Amino acid sequence: MNLSLSFTNPILNRHVYSAAFSPPPPPTPPLSLPIPPPRFLFLSPRTPTTSRFYILYRVPQRATALSATATTASIFRDIAASAAVFAGAYALVFTFDILTQKEIIQQSLSRKLVHISSGILFAISWPIFSNSVEARFFASLVPLVNCIRLVIHGLSLADDESLIKSVTREGNPKELLRGPLYYVVMLMLCAVLFWRESPVGVISLGMMCGGDGVADIMGRKFGSSKIPYNQMKSWVGSISMFVSGFLISIG
Repeated sequence: MNLSLSFTNPILNRHVYSAAFSPPPPPTPPLSLPIPPPRFLFLSPRTPTTSRFYILYRVPQRATALSATATTASIFRDIAASAAVFAGAYALVFTFDILTQKEIIQQSLSRKLVHISSGILFAISWPIFSNSVEARFFASLVPLVNCIRLVIHGLSLADDESLIKSVTREGNPKELLRGPLYYVVMLMLCAVLFWRESPVGVISLGMMCGGDGVADIMGRKFGSSKIPYNQMKSWVGSISMFVSGFLISIG
């Protein structure tokens, strides 16, 4: 069979030839839709607080109940921890007062031992508080109450001979407004500003409590060699401050 086509018109001849012998057009690729990413990439442990559709968004009741229960448990835990720290602080002071009254230790040594141990025990008590944001404020209640107490007795608004004897050097109530007041204010600031999130607070408390306390004890006992530019301080006391403060801070 002869399939050749012949036309006298050259234009028709060209178009017919192209239609008969040109290759077919390439097939059209199928329409590809974008594959959505895995859903777990968008899952977040936090519940969204805002939504464009306020009517459609509802917080699950079970999640709300669990959150309220966790918050209540944290508050009760912080209250119990604050009460325990209060009890421990008063027990510490009471113990050293008894030792002083029975003349087992001297008054100056008792005051410095309270100075050393109270701040260290306060920092050690931080882990018993919860992980909530309000935990640091519950912990700072202990030095805050002592701060108010020192101000009241330092201004002679009330009289407490046992407090004055255990804290001051010369028995003057106005001494409560200097070193002891600065001490409890630093405890409160370290708890509120640094807490367990930064080592700055623990290092500061270690240097203030351990370093300064040990320096006074060692300086009074072995501080015969004074520093040339400050005759009130000794080499033994100054070195003891840095060494003991460093060891307590890293411990």
